[in-house]
Amino acid sequence: MVEDVRRTTAILVLALSILLLAPGRPWRARRRAGVRPNHILTERVLPADWPSEPRTPARIDHARFARALHELCGFMPPGRDERWATWITQYAQEFDVDPFLIGALVHRQSRCLPDAENVEGPGLGLTQIHREMYAEQLRDGVLRYRVIENDRWVERERRVDRFPFAGPRLLMAEPNIYFAAAILAMWKDQHETLDGEFDQQAHRHWVSHFLWGDAVRSDWEEERVFADRRRLLEYYGAHQGMAPLRVRGVEMGCPLDGCPRVVLSWLGAEREGGAREHRGIDVDSLPGEPVRAIADGLVTFAGVDLPGHRSHVQVARAEEYERYGRRDLGAGGRYVCIRHGRGEGDDASLRSCSMHLETVEVRYGDRVTRGQRIGTVGRTGMQRSAAHLHLEMYTGERLEDASELLSGLLLGRPPEDPRARR
Repeated sequence: MVEDVRRTTAILVLALSILLLAPGRPWRARRRAGVRPNHILTERVLPADWPSEPRTPARIDHARFARALHELCGFMPPGRDERWATWITQYAQEFDVDPFLIGALVHRQSRCLPDAENVEGPGLGLTQIHREMYAEQLRDGVLRYRVIENDRWVERERRVDRFPFAGPRLLMAEPNIYFAAAILAMWKDQHETLDGEFDQQAHRHWVSHFLWGDAVRSDWEEERVFADRRRLLEYYGAHQGMAPLRVRGVEMGCPLDGCPRVVLSWLGAEREGGAREHRGIDVDSLPGEPVRAIADGLVTFAGVDLPGHRSHVQVARAEEYERYGRRDLGAGGRYVCIRHGRGEGDDASLRSCSMHLETVEVRYGDRVTRGQRIGTVGRTGMQRSAAHLHLEMYTGERLEDASELLSGLLLGRPPEDPRARR
């Protein structure tokens, strides 16, 4: 009986190995568990839609990098930004990878929490390394992998023996950063082979293999990492962000850092089962991200949306927002509207409204400049959706499509049927 069970188990293991091994491919396919592709979002922005990514500076100033990392991550205990900056720049140099890419992964994958564990899968630590995915090739302090060179399989090796490759160590900041740099270097070296051996979703960069494994199933996660990399470069001072657009005579910039950013939902999308239409656009963003004034102007509203006839209430001081419970807010939540002046050929002023904010950092009557921080991304006023920026734009009282006015700063291909623009 025991022998039959062993024989059956061996047959199943052999069959699985055959399924995972393609003809001529000398390893079992590596696949990151617990990650599912979002095919709808993948179709909205194609690799060709993106401009070139900003370059990494040839030399990195440690203090500036630490400050930029702190600004990206938000709150950090004293000294943590400097320690992490040291490890990121040190191991990026050792393995010849981009330190700004590592910093972006740290923020995007774990929100800068060193002991983070993925509730949907086995990812661990700052960069959510899937230990089991690399267990066969990272042993005894050596990372082994294969590439095709001159039509032949060639084995490569890298010494990675500074720390044990073990789950508890991956929940510590320095070992996680060290192994992330080493694994990124492997994908950098191996990605051309992988893209020829596996069916892939079109993508721009080999960091997608860090996120998915051998076969990239979506480029959506890659684009979110690059948004954080652009933000980190902006905070460091190596990238000035995208140039403003001239919209009807008014210079307009991005409502978020790290542009271009992606539109998730468009003007006219159905809401509440078709009971109403979406009156603006939703821009992909994370809780706590700075929200910026898109142009110079005057704050005409800073307050809350409430249900019923008292739907728009100005709030004079920041502490007063807590008087209005999050569950008591209307669909707009906490929001800010700014009048930007008259556009060329328009009798009425251009106006923008940024909604669902977690914090509001301006008051009614304030004068603001393009790029000034006016609040942070939140989900106030929402019932089910994840945090994001809802942006509305008007000429006078006429509702405008912000995705068209800010095209280039915001990217996305809306579905042809407005009712499907969810």
